[in-house]
Amino acid sequence: MNKIFSVVFVGLLFLPVFNVSAQKDLQHRLEKKRQALQKEILQINRQLLQTKHTESDALVEYKQIKRKIYIRQKLIKNLQQEINHISRQIKQNEQKTAALNRELKKLKADYAKMIRQSYNNRSRQDKLYFLFSSESFQQAFKRAQYLKQYAKHRREQALAIEQKKQELAALKIKLQKDKTEKQKLYQNYRQETEKIKKEQDKQLAIVNKIKQKKRYYLKQIKAKQREQAKIDRMIENLIKKAIARSNRKVKKSLRQKSKFFLTPEGQKLAAKFSANKGALPWPVKKAYIARKFGKQQHEIFKNVKVVNTGIYLATEPGSEVYAVFEGKVLQIQFIPGGNNTVFIKHGNYLTIYGNLKKVYVKPGEHVKTKQAIGKVATDAFGKTELKFRIYKNTTKLNPELWLQKHKFN
Repeated sequence: MNKIFSVVFVGLLFLPVFNVSAQKDLQHRLEKKRQALQKEILQINRQLLQTKHTESDALVEYKQIKRKIYIRQKLIKNLQQEINHISRQIKQNEQKTAALNRELKKLKADYAKMIRQSYNNRSRQDKLYFLFSSESFQQAFKRAQYLKQYAKHRREQALAIEQKKQELAALKIKLQKDKTEKQKLYQNYRQETEKIKKEQDKQLAIVNKIKQKKRYYLKQIKAKQREQAKIDRMIENLIKKAIARSNRKVKKSLRQKSKFFLTPEGQKLAAKFSANKGALPWPVKKAYIARKFGKQQHEIFKNVKVVNTGIYLATEPGSEVYAVFEGKVLQIQFIPGGNNTVFIKHGNYLTIYGNLKKVYVKPGEHVKTKQAIGKVATDAFGKTELKFRIYKNTTKLNPELWLQKHKFN
């Protein structure tokens, strides 16, 4: 009977949906994600403090708050997942506690029965009589073995009771810890919910302020678009000139105006770069995509379209920039409105890093993947953005599709 009960009890321990290892892994991942989201919110808060709250930069402030709301929504969702996970753990441990209590009660009852039997047959003479009254030596041996096993079983029962008591005590401590953690997470959840309401109110106030001066902001948007288009044309002309210079040593019959001529080594490098689509490291460590590639609808003025030939990565002041892949520094140009821009060639692919205040590399230098090549510039309004582009020959590519999938974008 004891064996059957033990088998049933062991079965109960493995009834929960997640095993202990899987639960710990899920809890660790949720905690890690929560910490990363909280860090990004702190990063945006620092950027907001550095942003000068002037009319000309209200659009920047709006984007930063919009991003913070987006991250906080993810944080709230993560907190909900953590609370649900701990609730499941608490329910599971309560079931285990009930099962342990039943097991302990049964063990104690069995042990008490044995003690009573031992008490009734406690005299040494009774044990000796039990042995010497055997009809044969074989029966006497079996009875001696039975007495040994009975004594051993008593010791095992006493030990099992002590072990169950320890398990039960440990489980009660774990239950209390989980309940305390759940309470903390719930308080955090409520605080984040209140914060997001305040941020949404602030966002709405900025939107109303911008809409009240629609003409002023539309003029500002158009001016920035003209400036950006000018920079894009300069970059495209620089790429065409670089192709022409690179192809000078090649036979005229093999030259193409819009394509780099590739040596066997160049073909291998281009193939390696192409094979890493979606796996390239980010050129800045702590960043998010502030502006996406291609034609986008403006966040506030829905009838206005903005065009980007790369992506804008918002980061912290003083952040270093890293090469996303091995290659050769093709050229470094100072572009008005774009600061220093580094062009790195990877066969017939180019990665272009704009808005650098410091540059660590030189033209012709070979760089490795994740090698630091410079530092991002911060403008007069406290905005720190890397302008990152990828080209295949003269064709613009969406850098977001080439980078490793970001945690929060």
